Amino acid sequence: MHFREEPVTPVYRHWMCEQVGCNGELLSTGESITRLSTSWKHRCRNCGHENWADATYPRVAYLPVDAIGPDDFILEARPFHGF
Repeated sequence: MHFREEPVTPVYRHWMCEQVGCNGELLSTGESITRLSTSWKHRCRNCGHENWADATYPRVAYLPVDAIGPDDFILEARPFHGF
């Protein structure tokens, strides 16, 4: 086998609610449906809006090191509500 390795940067990816004025985060409810692929139900913890995605959020994603610049990091304090 032949492998090629590249450095990556892990990022924590949040799915933000798109409802006007909400600015909440959609979290996986754990409910899923499977047809040709699996979809996961998510609910906004602020407004209750529901939507489906092909992955659960929040999640860790990996980006190439050069995809992230020094101005791309947003630090915000928010309370931890568990998983």
